[in-house]
Amino acid sequence: MIDIKTYIIKNFTKFKVVHSIPGRIRLKINNALKIPKEAAMYDKYVIEGIKILDGIDNIEFNYMTGSVLITYNPNKLSEEIVIKWINHVLNIVLENINFIHEFGEDNIDYVVSTLEKKLKETLSKV
Repeated sequence: MIDIKTYIIKNFTKFKVVHSIPGRIRLKINNALKIPKEAAMYDKYVIEGIKILDGIDNIEFNYMTGSVLITYNPNKLSEEIVIKWINHVLNIVLENINFIHEFGEDNIDYVVSTLEKKLKETLSKV
């Protein structure tokens, strides 16, 4: 049986690369305009999770255009590695969605530190 929350989140987080040069990637996020404005308060946690990968310099969300700009050190990373890492971060979130729902509202620091630990443990898979 499909977990409907996971299905919805997975479909809202689909993205594609619309422009890329070494050191800079622009992603287009499906359904970005439908993401609730309240979700923007969690951007900093998403950014922290993605920046765990050494070489990611900056991440900028633009909900009006439905895009994300990622700058990175091309001497350390390639576009392929950055995209693979973003997908890995999304998968960790999806795998832990029930944990996030259970503890996120009352203890966000606990959730963030737990997920950061899981991400750091899996850096070698990228």
